[in-house]
Amino acid sequence: MAGLSWFGGMLPGSSLNEEAFEGMDGNVLSDISELRKNGMTVGASSVGLATVMALGIFLTVDDSASTMPSAASSGTLLASSTSKTARFEENAPPAITTTSSKAALALAADLNSLDARMFGAFWCSHCYDQKQALGYEAMQTIPYIECDREGFNSKRDFCKEKDVPGYPTWEIGGKLFPGERSVDELREMVDEVMSSK
Repeated sequence: MAGLSWFGGMLPGSSLNEEAFEGMDGNVLSDISELRKNGMTVGASSVGLATVMALGIFLTVDDSASTMPSAASSGTLLASSTSKTARFEENAPPAITTTSSKAALALAADLNSLDARMFGAFWCSHCYDQKQALGYEAMQTIPYIECDREGFNSKRDFCKEKDVPGYPTWEIGGKLFPGERSVDELREMVDEVMSSK
């Protein structure tokens, strides 16, 4: 509306100078002055109203909905009355589709004996690849800790407490090992930790 009032003819053009008003009577000049005043009032109030409306929309949108891919792509906003668990159910890590090898199952048993756990995030492709390398059966026995605050069953505070440097990160025998590792690399790390005990 501000643009319409300023550029749509409600205000006389700024190119008018004093020569353009010569010979006009006082009524025409007061009409032009009134028109300018009304145009400025409409323009300023339009900008103010648009600002208030934009702030109202911005402040009422649930902040977590803007980062959820499914909500953003469908154009649906989440109701603020939805519980945290229900809101983040779709932020669970993808399902593991590989079967564990004998070496991965033996590694998982040793990882469990060292109270090992894997820190990650639901959106992390390296975390998913790490789980796929170990396989479904092995990962059922290894604790997975979700570190993203919007991930399903998030343990973000625990991840901060442990000072997890990135994803994935393994905690084996109380030591942190960041980065995706092959089964053989994990075996070497486990053997090293076991030999130091």
